[in-house]
Amino acid sequence: MTNVFLASSPVLFVLTGMLVLKKSAMKVAPIAMIYTALLGLMAFNTNTDIIYSSFQKGILDGIRIVWLIFAAFSMLIMMQSSGAMDKIKESIATITMDKRIHVIIIALMFGIFLEGVAGAGTPAAIAAPFLIGLGFNPITAATAALMSNSIPVSWGGAGVTTVMGSEPVREYMSVMEASAMTGRIHMIGAFLLPFLIVLVIFGRKGFKGLFPFLLFSGTFMAGTLFIFSNFVSAEITSMSTGLISILASLIFLKISPPHTPEEFLYNPEFSSKSSLHPLKAFSPYLILMVLLPIVRYSFSLSTLAKYGYTVWVGLVIFISALLGASILKVSYKEMSSYSKTAIKKVIPALIAMCGLLAVSNIMIGTGMMTLLASALSSIAGMFYPFIAVAIGSLGSFMTGTGLGSNIMFGPMHIEAAKTLGLNPVTIFASQNVGAALGNMICPNNVVAVATTVSILGKEGTLMRKVLPSFFTILIVYGLVALIYTHIVFV
Repeated sequence: MTNVFLASSPVLFVLTGMLVLKKSAMKVAPIAMIYTALLGLMAFNTNTDIIYSSFQKGILDGIRIVWLIFAAFSMLIMMQSSGAMDKIKESIATITMDKRIHVIIIALMFGIFLEGVAGAGTPAAIAAPFLIGLGFNPITAATAALMSNSIPVSWGGAGVTTVMGSEPVREYMSVMEASAMTGRIHMIGAFLLPFLIVLVIFGRKGFKGLFPFLLFSGTFMAGTLFIFSNFVSAEITSMSTGLISILASLIFLKISPPHTPEEFLYNPEFSSKSSLHPLKAFSPYLILMVLLPIVRYSFSLSTLAKYGYTVWVGLVIFISALLGASILKVSYKEMSSYSKTAIKKVIPALIAMCGLLAVSNIMIGTGMMTLLASALSSIAGMFYPFIAVAIGSLGSFMTGTGLGSNIMFGPMHIEAAKTLGLNPVTIFASQNVGAALGNMICPNNVVAVATTVSILGKEGTLMRKVLPSFFTILIVYGLVALIYTHIVFV
């Protein structure tokens, strides 16, 4: 029991620092890193080589992720300075003046699409700054992005989380079986999430006049996700769900526009109409939407992952920004200035990200993470499907990826399922959906989105905003996993 408590102490250290003491991740992460390294050496008798390699991997992974943040931040500054964002505001205002719908379409649906074509934190890096450009409060934009970057993570960029994440347990299920069961759980979350986002960001009054759209968008997303995950392909589930849901929502708004209370009306802040053509204004995002899937499907996963999955995504974002800048007549000197500003902005994030990822890698290398998961599973019994969701969340909370969580804990879940006589497919799906949910509150993701919207230092505030929704969906998924395992798919 003592070892279990010690193994959990790095997690408690990070949570206490950010949530209770309200310290920034930049201050908490380096101290947590040193504490975890000493813990591994002294309490878990870990070889110094393992500690060093875990530390080194954490630093390198942190640099790769911050590269993506830098690219997204450079694009945002360019869009704002060139006047393109003002034109985008005007264009969006012609579709709907309802700010609540803007959040659902941009953060949730566009975010699901981006996760499907690239993954690796792209939704938060692009969707949150997009909302900032439209005039949303940074906390609001970041909260919406974090809540939205959950469900599609079970498939990730081109289905990699399910495709590669189920590889260690391929003897017990095919990719489509893993994807299908995952979709049967996530379709419930897809229905609930639009309601939860509106509740968290706008309060109960936010539902006024919006129920028809929320019912449509939730039902449509749930149905689309179910169809693609069960009958089409894991590789295009997220991408197709996001894109088709956007198009369907735009059609719905044309046929049945909502009655929007005055307090939720969108009031763009620009003094005069921009002469910029809408296509030019949207060009960086349009280029990005085209380049991401082209690059993703033009190379093998091993090639793209050679230097880190976030590296190629960040490169595509930066190239899109440069091409967009050329179309918008932004000079090289101006773009260089925007990039220098972006570098200064991401330095604190680099410190936080490297420290947090070092903590994660040390916990994995020393066996702390496996010990925690094993302790939870040993007391679960017939409630194991519920615990599997929680373990999946724990894995992605610390590693920052659903894929990492699946690879780490997937085999353990299969052994537990065999011992308890449970369906291995529903158990793995429970792990998979839990791994996606953990992205909502993962410190790495919180730091990343806080950096892109310039509120680094308020990570604790963000986590407190998102935690109620995280636990709500976690409980729902846990109950669904129990029903599926013991009643529906015995």
